[in-house]
Amino acid sequence: MMHYRKGENIEKPLTKDDLPFEDFLPKGTDFLWMHVNGGTKVNNVVNYAKNALDKGEHKNIVWSGHGGGVVKTISCAEIIKRSYPLYQVTRMCYTSVEEHWKPQMEGLEEIVAHRQIPSLHIFMSLEPIDGSVSGLQKPNSKTDFWIYDANSHNQQSNGGAGNSHNNNSRGNQRPRKGNQDNQRRPQKPRQQNNNNNNNNEGAANKPDEPASSASSGQQNKSNTFYSIL
Repeated sequence: MMHYRKGENIEKPLTKDDLPFEDFLPKGTDFLWMHVNGGTKVNNVVNYAKNALDKGEHKNIVWSGHGGGVVKTISCAEIIKRSYPLYQVTRMCYTSVEEHWKPQMEGLEEIVAHRQIPSLHIFMSLEPIDGSVSGLQKPNSKTDFWIYDANSHNQQSNGGAGNSHNNNSRGNQRPRKGNQDNQRRPQKPRQQNNNNNNNNEGAANKPDEPASSASSGQQNKSNTFYSIL
């Protein structure tokens, strides 16, 4: 690719009929379509959508974003949910983009690369939506990721606080590899200490030997002296 330079990107236009809400949203339904990209200012688009809802111009809003605008798309939906009881359905699809690479040398042809970029679409409505629609999130409710057993939570908060703390403290410790008691290596007999003790005993007895020989010599001399007398 060193002999090519990046050209323009041509994105396939997306219409309202191409949005992934065909299972519950009839064609021709009126809604406010908000396009969000990486450079969009969140406060501006959120205030615009709020004004449309307050004036009664629209009851349905669709937030759409792809690439660097996905994170801001989610932020816009979460901010406006704090002010209105909105029903929400979130869907994902792909947007087709063509990348053109221009040649810088004669004899080379233009390269066209086709890419599929993931895009996020969030449908929000003030009117109720059928509960059978997949991915439906009702106003002031949580998704399945936040469902938990309330009874177990109360038990832990009342009586199992200390135990849970101990379990957590134990859980944070690094797990041991098997039972160390069974994996201990057999200790070798301490031969060096025994040898040292024997050497010490022998060294202690060595000074006594010349003393005994000296005493026996004195006795022999005394005996010989008396025998001469």
